[in-house]
Amino acid sequence: MKDKYSLEEVKKIPKIELKKIIDKGREYIKKSKVVKDAFDEYKANLDEIDHIPIIFTNLDVSAKTDHGIILLNYELLCDGNFEKDYSYLAHEMVHYLQQTCRENGTESFDGHYLDNPDEQEGFKAQIQYIDDEYGESEADKYLEHLMNYHEVDGNHKEKLEDKLRE
Repeated sequence: MKDKYSLEEVKKIPKIELKKIIDKGREYIKKSKVVKDAFDEYKANLDEIDHIPIIFTNLDVSAKTDHGIILLNYELLCDGNFEKDYSYLAHEMVHYLQQTCRENGTESFDGHYLDNPDEQEGFKAQIQYIDDEYGESEADKYLEHLMNYHEVDGNHKEKLEDKLRE
């Protein structure tokens, strides 16, 4: 496997190969304590992961969940190492559970994206997943990237970082 792929090359990967990549990710994250805990919290069967619709598509973000369908950005495949991106699956599994296991699903939120409690729950899972898999240093790097990307600084940054590391 090459180190880098262009977006055009990634988009030409046959659907059956994309399914294999997704299925490998499903099996891996099912072993994650973070994912198991999320499914337990929502009283959902962990084997449901095998039936969650997950696809690669064009997105302006890395991943999102819409009406119980997990959408992953093709760009996650460009570096040739989707395994390092399994944390996005952990994050989106939380959104899947929020959308399908709550009586009213998720609510719209007017405010800063990272102040949304549903997003915070997803990011907590993602950061804990990174910490469990790659160590605290990598989780801290991701958290710093997240704060910079969303232009959070000062006292709000400290409070938000603490909340996401709870």
